[in-house]
Amino acid sequence: MPLVDDSENLLDRELMADVANHFTTRNGLIIDKNGMCWYLWRADALGVWWRLFEEIIDAPMGRRMVNSACDEEEDLLKYGVLDYGGIFRKRKTLSALQHRWKIHGWGVPYLSPPSFDSIGLKPLFAGILQADFERINSKRYRMLWDEKTEQTTLLTLEESDVSLPSAKSSSPKVELGHPLVKEIEKGWNIDGIGHFLLPVGIFRRLHESCAGMEARFGEDERATWPDSWDDGSISIALATKKLFIAGEDLFLAADHVGWVDCCKALFGDKGLSTPLSVKPLDNNGGIELKYSEIKCIPMTLGYLAGAWVRCEGRPVKLSLRVEDDFQYISLQSRYAVA
Repeated sequence: MPLVDDSENLLDRELMADVANHFTTRNGLIIDKNGMCWYLWRADALGVWWRLFEEIIDAPMGRRMVNSACDEEEDLLKYGVLDYGGIFRKRKTLSALQHRWKIHGWGVPYLSPPSFDSIGLKPLFAGILQADFERINSKRYRMLWDEKTEQTTLLTLEESDVSLPSAKSSSPKVELGHPLVKEIEKGWNIDGIGHFLLPVGIFRRLHESCAGMEARFGEDERATWPDSWDDGSISIALATKKLFIAGEDLFLAADHVGWVDCCKALFGDKGLSTPLSVKPLDNNGGIELKYSEIKCIPMTLGYLAGAWVRCEGRPVKLSLRVEDDFQYISLQSRYAVA
């Protein structure tokens, strides 16, 4: 009797084929077929990141997340995935909506009543579903969300007469890569843990919404990051740095050469981009990484900062320069080493 690999039986082949058909990967980016970039998140990790971010920015940010998600989804829907007319329009639209949520790992949306069953950050999915309703019905809504259970959230949508311009694209399109092949289990689990794909544009819009805000961290922490950064950039990066340091991912770069392979293995898999090359800056672990495309710089730099601290066991200082369309990121010890 042949041995059966249980992990193979758990894989959702249909979902894997849909993901490979819709997404590509190149240089550590995850790119949809329309040229827009995405991140792969663990559901529980995003929740931790969000709590850290709100604590650092020192303000409730739920409504800003809703607006960021709604605007990004509105822009992505311009490609017509939910646009149906004629006979059986409602049935076709619901099927397309459910398929869209399934291939991204967002859970299950419902049109009547407006609601969703999802794991993860509820304001995020509430904003996405609001944009879906506005596209389907060609109307604007004021929206409130109510978390009924750990997974189920109900939306209250009130039709609005406010005329708002269509959301603009959060970033330019990029060149596609080769099909994204992921071993995905039923329910969008990877190795038994819930995951989903989120557009990078949500975090770019969230960053823009932080303009003028004053976060809760000291001058010593501020000195960690590039001199030109505002409090929103630092808050996003610092939350990401703390998330990585507290996490379980191993980043074992023995020297500067190992950084490229480690970044490809951990960060490229998440859509955070991967460096083209690396060079040493000193004898104390200092390095400079060269990138061609980073779609949300505070997010990527936050992960790099966390990885450097895990490797070197010391506080880090980052700097960023742009030259000839390349980004150069340096990571060095924040304090002099005897």
